[in-house]
Amino acid sequence: MPDAQLTEEGYLSFPPQDDYNWKEDGAEHPDIIEACKPIEDRYPPNAFRPKEQVSADDLRKLREYAECVRTNGLPAWPDPRSDGSFDLSGTALANGVPKDQMTKAIEACRSIWSGRIAINSGPGGGKK
Repeated sequence: MPDAQLTEEGYLSFPPQDDYNWKEDGAEHPDIIEACKPIEDRYPPNAFRPKEQVSADDLRKLREYAECVRTNGLPAWPDPRSDGSFDLSGTALANGVPKDQMTKAIEACRSIWSGRIAINSGPGGGKK
């Protein structure tokens, strides 16, 4: 495993080795993630990177974006959560979004929102 590196923000970063992506691999093993929850729950609140705050205006735009995505081919697309992310778990899109439909929706809705889109699609690490 390569040595950890410090980011500009002062956080440790572990570069992938041989194209191994531990986050993608973790999503394939929800039982392991679930088994680690009791450990994660003991972390102090400042153990995680602070999340960017979503402004009320951005949240309004993200709701409009969600409506646009639904209108343009993905009717199961949810409204954003209060943190601005889209939680696909429990929807028809939980097991994956067809790339061609997502591309079409992104292009159609770019005038409403062209920023970062955070998608949660099931079990994963990190505080919720």
